Amino acid sequence: MLKKLGLTVLLLLGHSAADAAVRDFTLHIDDGDLTITGAGGTTLSVWGYGETAGLPVVPVPTLTVNEGDTVNVTVYNHHNAPHNFVVQNVTTDANPIAANGSKTYSFTAPTAGSYIYNDTLNNNINREMGLHGALIVRPADNSNTAWTGGPAYDHERIWVISDMDTPRWNDVAATGGNVNTSVYKPNYFMLNGLGGFDAMMDHNTMIMGMMDEVTLVRIVNAGQFSHSLHFHGNHFEVINVSGIRQPAPFEQWDTINVPPMSVAEVLYTINQTGEYPMHIHTAQAETANGVYLNGGATMIMMH
Repeated sequence: MLKKLGLTVLLLLGHSAADAAVRDFTLHIDDGDLTITGAGGTTLSVWGYGETAGLPVVPVPTLTVNEGDTVNVTVYNHHNAPHNFVVQNVTTDANPIAANGSKTYSFTAPTAGSYIYNDTLNNNINREMGLHGALIVRPADNSNTAWTGGPAYDHERIWVISDMDTPRWNDVAATGGNVNTSVYKPNYFMLNGLGGFDAMMDHNTMIMGMMDEVTLVRIVNAGQFSHSLHFHGNHFEVINVSGIRQPAPFEQWDTINVPPMSVAEVLYTINQTGEYPMHIHTAQAETANGVYLNGGATMIMMH
């Protein structure tokens, strides 16, 4: 049974969209299951951050704030091992939260963009097991632009990429064994915690729009492999590479490589009718336990 991971977002009232606000989040660390449906699918043992104790999915729902907001994230660790919470290039406290302990992390939302947060402990095992997610920082005025005065968009998609090695990592870690981290051969690849069978039908993952509408795609690679994403149907413009805002958008032919623990942002404009796939441009990453097509893939559709 899929245990769902959510996020409690408590927004203080009385602030306009253009004003800095206080954003309070509560996360619970637990063990649970992630089900990949379709050919090659299975139920994976995972660890995750969730809004309710005992109910994780992977990845955690996105934390969304505005530039300049005060952000407070309280994390409760219900697992039997130490864990932490670190926003890459934003927070620096990597000290462990003991089993049955808690900690509140406070920081000011950085410049508008996409960021990875994860558990940095245990030689990447905790992140691989599912303790990862995306922090999205919007412009202070909450406009549909990538940053204040930056490129505008009509729609937005957040793609959190993950890969998991179930027999050598997940199954061993879940039962308290010692993972040999020198061997990593992932056999499941996901977009937003979904295999391709589900991601190709998920409206929160698919790119959908009318002619000439622009979608800002925020790509967050929380996996341990570099992944090249191949867009069919149209070219796209790159506005952020490895977390570095580009001085001007530049056109990319049809594929962008995103290294592990890195982010990229692209603008995809629908300029022809039809239905097209988007998939990771590696045969292995298009499978679920070796079965094609049920890995890192989704659809692009004009409606």
